[in-house]
Amino acid sequence: MFTRPLGQGATPGPKSGWIAQFRFLADAEGLSSAAGRHPDSDLLPVINASYKALREFVTGLGYTQFITRGTTTNLPTTPVEVGENYAIIATTVGLNQVKKIDVKFSGTDWYELPEVTLLQLRDVAPARHFGTTPNRPQAWCWLDAGAVTLPSTFVAGRIALCPVPSSGQYCLWSTTEIVDVAVAADVFLYHTEDWAQWHMFDVMSKICGARDKDTARKLDYILNNRLNIEVPGSPANNIYKQRPTAAGPRTWVRSASYRGPAPWR
Repeated sequence: MFTRPLGQGATPGPKSGWIAQFRFLADAEGLSSAAGRHPDSDLLPVINASYKALREFVTGLGYTQFITRGTTTNLPTTPVEVGENYAIIATTVGLNQVKKIDVKFSGTDWYELPEVTLLQLRDVAPARHFGTTPNRPQAWCWLDAGAVTLPSTFVAGRIALCPVPSSGQYCLWSTTEIVDVAVAADVFLYHTEDWAQWHMFDVMSKICGARDKDTARKLDYILNNRLNIEVPGSPANNIYKQRPTAAGPRTWVRSASYRGPAPWR
């Protein structure tokens, strides 16, 4: 991993950093104005939004650089209401996406809990797995992602665990919300130069193409070459080719009964 500072883009004289490279490549520098075609304050929201899109793009391809392990927490042991077969985990401020949930029971190893959809939650019935005294959840699903009440009060989202655990611990693996870059010393984090180039050209397509309506030739080069995952040598293609793949001793296909019946499969 390496970092690249936002740098100086509108200051007269020698320029350095991410935003200076963008201004040069996008032909967004001004000849008579230090601010160029757009002041940094106008560019920053687009740059930050594009960086968040990069994080989602690479995480979707299997990269784990932006995934964080949460703290080990006791499993909830009370159903959401009397008669229900699932318990609730409340999400926290800043949680972006949950990638997986690991669970552990008194001295045993951690194992990953499979995710199901809301329509499958009822299929994970307690008696079907462990008789009348289930104590281990068999699946999880998102119930809701929370909400924000204006102006900025966060209402926690909810994750369901089914059946209701009687003991044990869990941890969430997730991507978290990031703070936008704002000043020259702030940095972006990349895995390879292709990540940095994807970020650069994605911003360029939004400013030069969608906003400034520059020549069709420039926009065509960006969208159909640099950001096209099917073009060999493009940043998008390199990111795709370098994505993690399954390897090692855990690549076999386990039987459906590896951890007991799984009616949701």
